[in-house]
Amino acid sequence: MMDQQRLQALATELEQLLARLTPADGEVADLRSALAPLLAQVAAGAVSAPLAWGEIPGARYFNEGGLRRYPELEQTFARFRIEATGGESPALRKLRGET
Repeated sequence: MMDQQRLQALATELEQLLARLTPADGEVADLRSALAPLLAQVAAGAVSAPLAWGEIPGARYFNEGGLRRYPELEQTFARFRIEATGGESPALRKLRGET
């Protein structure tokens, strides 16, 4: 069961951050365009089952592009991606020292 409220909150946070950074960086604008359909689906409550890791566009902008210079954006994207793929696994929570 997906946590719709958490997913929507993370999507909103990601969209706001993208909106703030887009005017200054074309690569951020590209990421925002790639994510826009998915963020709109999440906002509408249309994502009710976990997505596959590869179904979430944008990772290449961090892996191959220059967006690693925005650590806040990278962390926000990662939190959104984890939640959209079903949330943190018990193993990940354990690794972080959470119970």
